[in-house]
Amino acid sequence: MRIRYDSEVDAIYVYIQGAPGEKVDHTQELEDGFAVDFRADGSVFGIEILDASQRLGFPRGCPEVSLEQIAFREVPTR
Repeated sequence: MRIRYDSEVDAIYVYIQGAPGEKVDHTQELEDGFAVDFRADGSVFGIEILDASQRLGFPRGCPEVSLEQIAFREVPTR
C-alpha cells in the first residue's frame, strides 16, 4: 500500500493494489470528493480523497507526503 498527499490540490490518493503510472479501468464516485478506482478484474486499484485537509482534519498546505510499504498488524477479534 502507498499513500500520497499532494498539498497543491489538497488530495490524498491511497494505492491499494495499484501503483503510479498503472492504468485504471473505471472509477466509482461514492460521494462528492471521494472516489474508488478499479482494475479490469474488479479489484480496488486505489482511493482518492479530495479536500483531504478538511475531511481528515489537518492544516492544508502540509508538505507533500508519501508513505510506502506500510505494514499492518492483525488485530484480534473478540
